Amino acid sequence: MRTFRVPLILLCLIFQLSTVKAAGIELDSIIAGAYRPEIPSGWQSMNEGSSYACLAQGGKLILRYDYKSGKLLDTLLNVEKTRNVRMEKIEGFEFNPQESMILVWKNKKPIWRRSFTAEYFVYDRLHNILDSLSAVAPVREASFSPDGRMVVFSRNNNLFIKKLDFKTEVAVSTDGKTNEIINGTADWVYEEEFMTTRMYEWTADSKFLCFVRFDERSVPEHFFSMYGASKPEYPEYKYHPGEKRFRYPRSGENNSKVSLHCYNVQYRTLQKIELPVDEETYIPRLRRMENPDLVAVMTLNREQNLFRMFTANPKSLLSRLILSESSDTYYDPSYLDDILFTDKDFTYVSERDGYRHLYLYGVNGAFIRQLTSGPNDLTNYYGRDLRKNYFYYQAVDDLPYRRSLYRVDARGRTTKLSDKDGINQAVFDKHFNYCIWTWSDRNTPPVSVLCQSDNAKVISTLKDNAALRQKLSALSLPQKEFFETPAADGQKLYGWMLKPAGFDPSLRYPLVMLQYSGPDSQDVLDSFGIGWEYYLAARGIIVVSVDGRGTGGRGEQFRKQTWLKLGQYEVQDQIAAARALGTLPYVDAARIGIWGWSYGAYISLLALTEGTQYFKAGIAVAPVTDYRYYNTAYTERFMRTPQQNKENYDKTSVLQRASSLKGELLLIHGLADDNVHANQTMELIDALVQEGKQFQMQLYPNRNHSILGLSNRKHLYTRMSDFFIQTLNADK
Repeated sequence: MRTFRVPLILLCLIFQLSTVKAAGIELDSIIAGAYRPEIPSGWQSMNEGSSYACLAQGGKLILRYDYKSGKLLDTLLNVEKTRNVRMEKIEGFEFNPQESMILVWKNKKPIWRRSFTAEYFVYDRLHNILDSLSAVAPVREASFSPDGRMVVFSRNNNLFIKKLDFKTEVAVSTDGKTNEIINGTADWVYEEEFMTTRMYEWTADSKFLCFVRFDERSVPEHFFSMYGASKPEYPEYKYHPGEKRFRYPRSGENNSKVSLHCYNVQYRTLQKIELPVDEETYIPRLRRMENPDLVAVMTLNREQNLFRMFTANPKSLLSRLILSESSDTYYDPSYLDDILFTDKDFTYVSERDGYRHLYLYGVNGAFIRQLTSGPNDLTNYYGRDLRKNYFYYQAVDDLPYRRSLYRVDARGRTTKLSDKDGINQAVFDKHFNYCIWTWSDRNTPPVSVLCQSDNAKVISTLKDNAALRQKLSALSLPQKEFFETPAADGQKLYGWMLKPAGFDPSLRYPLVMLQYSGPDSQDVLDSFGIGWEYYLAARGIIVVSVDGRGTGGRGEQFRKQTWLKLGQYEVQDQIAAARALGTLPYVDAARIGIWGWSYGAYISLLALTEGTQYFKAGIAVAPVTDYRYYNTAYTERFMRTPQQNKENYDKTSVLQRASSLKGELLLIHGLADDNVHANQTMELIDALVQEGKQFQMQLYPNRNHSILGLSNRKHLYTRMSDFFIQTLNADK
């Protein structure tokens, strides 16, 4: 083995770079969340509409409070005083619709990004009895039936029903098998790209359970190695690494074959409901309807440019098309959860007029009216006050980086509820009597107040983060400033800039560009957050973020410019921004760096191949290096398949640009990344080696796409800080 000797002075310098306190703000404090604001969360609205429930004392209690007065009304559960089963704490809870039973869980263990297994228990409030949901634990995706008398859950890829009246467990499906058949829960692609884990739905009368079945057997299998490591430790892999295997379809490969099935609770029969779609069709959502004979079934074709919604009848096994919408580009699946039914109608979000707006349809699919309009995107639909017929939502304000709160009535008359520039967001009770309104801007920690929903009249302040404001004031941190800069094609782009503390305009500073750049994303928002950029600024580095073409908040045309051409316009715009920033008298154009994570890492790598005269250094964390390696649902939505769009796949493949890479590069990847697999980085490493390109690298065993864990995050951001401080000659 060849060894290298590093001078002791250099080792000491590297260590000092990581441990010095910078202008009062410490990297360790940022990573540990010392500047993270408090926001009310975990409140569950009660049926009567005037109170809410929440966990207390570290999960020992569920307490009920009055919204208006804040007064404690009741202890709904004390886990140390229940009959049958007692425990130290719980991690979450859910009421049945009648609020007579509570489903609680503990020992959550993540599967992928959203899914988890846990030990579930059912609490009978009247008799103070806490029982295990299943004798065989752990399970996942447990929830109550509409009548509150049953709980459905998944175990080993099969669905089961627990009948609470009789404390009996019934198997709904029996053919589930790991990496072959999944019943009622999402496969990897659906969970990641359609943002769902639960693939079942009851009819309103609790007589039928409908679910999606996934046949994964034709989907290629992926695996990654697992090591002994630590936190958590896997002793079984200490000397001989293990494997984690799962089905992962890359662009152009086979997806799971999905089908719709229904289970008759009374007769314990299972039948298939035929839909008039091909086997390539996605079924990303099922939705309960008020009509007990029907369930809504939402579908997307493989190219994701045709959305169709059917009503399925579990009794007749027939389906009927009630809504269809096509797109010249793609349909955005984030709209799926905005489809909410009453007995007469349903809401629907569409961008058919160029911006995201809310529409109202009759329950049979007949168009009623467009509720919101204008040149600003709806960004969150909160729901509907059925008594007053008000629809509540969040939308882009006068600038794409701001958000305001609104309500609109059934005739389309809009009222703006928020009155502050920045980011306004809300959480409502079940009946839309009360609203928790949270506001922040880029330099002000969030303030959360309790309001009347219909007029935003403030009742009380819930959290004002006064202590955090005082702590930040003592640090004298710089403030983010918004600016505008032209895109490569001349369109206006928005960005923010964070200058070092004690900024001197007569000096020339190094600059780091922070970006994600992916479709519909936004890094440039008027919202509060103290992140790594503040540490870099404290070390004498200007930090900038610019949202290029393809990002969100500016309507369909701006957002979908990158369709079929991922990476091309985004990197051009980061280069154009770097070119413009380099002309500023206080920026050293020879010391500009760029970094990003995931999609942002992809753009950082492209920047080091295409913008070589503008970027001295770059960091790529968990990068996509060629979209042929990424999953079907995401990639084909924006790029179609490699067979359909080979030219553009080739054009922005980092692997095919390795010979063009210039500048200092730090490559980082978690070896247990289930999303952007580490083999993407490994293929790039080989391509760079073959071209004689030198670079730095950091790998994290057993860590996924997010590289989580306090020690891992501390190591990661220390490594990245040192890299930019050294390569950009900061702290000079």
